[in-house]
Amino acid sequence: MKKDQKYYGEVWFPTHPEKKHFAIISFDDDNLLLETNLIASMSTRVPKILGSFIGLGHLTFQDCRIQFASTGITEVRIYNPKYTFISGNHFIDETLNNILEFSVINDTIVNWVHHFTRYDTDKKELQYKEFSDEYIITERKLKITIRHYLNFHSKRSELNIKNKGSIIFELEEPVDILGAISIYDQFQKMLQLLFGSSSKFERFSFKCPECNEWQEIYFNDKKLTKSTQNYVHTEYEKVKGDLDKVLIAVYSNENFKFCLDKLMENFITKQVSHNKRFTNSIATFEAYSKLYSGLNGNNLSKSIKHFKEIFILIGKFSEEEWKLFPSKIVRSRDFHIHSNIANKKVYSEYELLFISFLFDFVVGYLLVHNLKVSKYLLQKFIRHGNNTFERIHRNDLS
Repeated sequence: MKKDQKYYGEVWFPTHPEKKHFAIISFDDDNLLLETNLIASMSTRVPKILGSFIGLGHLTFQDCRIQFASTGITEVRIYNPKYTFISGNHFIDETLNNILEFSVINDTIVNWVHHFTRYDTDKKELQYKEFSDEYIITERKLKITIRHYLNFHSKRSELNIKNKGSIIFELEEPVDILGAISIYDQFQKMLQLLFGSSSKFERFSFKCPECNEWQEIYFNDKKLTKSTQNYVHTEYEKVKGDLDKVLIAVYSNENFKFCLDKLMENFITKQVSHNKRFTNSIATFEAYSKLYSGLNGNNLSKSIKHFKEIFILIGKFSEEEWKLFPSKIVRSRDFHIHSNIANKKVYSEYELLFISFLFDFVVGYLLVHNLKVSKYLLQKFIRHGNNTFERIHRNDLS
């Protein structure tokens, strides 16, 4: 499906297939909208709607929330399905739970590879990059293939060539649709950790266990797709040697996964304030310290001092600044989390944003450092942390 197009067809409820109604599919940002005069009861949600659309085939709309309703001479409903299954030859049973292979096309792979395809006029040949790199996560019985390839689209008077990127997931043990989406979400968190962003998938397809053909599912991926590049930014070729270690940790190391999930909260959710971001970062750091430091108890000041070397490496503290840093963090934490409003000398709202970044870079660095990754990747966390944290004046940290 293309979000800049409208699709026309007819829809009906599974219980009344004889009562078909005209319908239009359109998009509002990433939300798929189904406009029709197919009217349900007074419920604000409809479990399932079936449809047939020109250029798409058989569609199954699952968990349809009524976004708009009008009455009068003609009644209209605009439904916003949570999941839409698209098939050229049959309707999809949304309860299917034996998916073994699925594929996601995502332009973030193209940006990560960062290869400029061009035509060499001297050699009269196209300079491009194509590859399929496989990564095996034995503990999860999962194989991930990252592909970079060319897509050709021709017209009578022109030929359009575009770099494309996709991720293919192959499993030995089957999962359901939600399980497949969860596996993809973990991959997006890896992208955010190593590349700094993700983007909305272009196509999410799976090999149907019933007909063995590739079918498509559409949903509004609201998690990491809106994040901006305020974390590390690497090139695929330069971290390729570390990717096995990171992917194995992302999918099979429970401590790593837990800390990564906490770390990603600052990139997934829309922050209402800098102090909310700060408290998320502190919670992430405390989780890391509890799982990895070996310290007894849950003392924030002690944990910060335990990782003094990394904080100074990334934050570039002088010795004088460092002396005041742990206690001021604790006062600020207690002010915002425990409502100790009598606390003095706490960080301002502006300062908390950069303090939050500092803790995120420290945790990210420590997580990948534990995996014994390359110096290149470790230096990325240090340099990005230095550049971000130096935006705040040194004299504001004391």
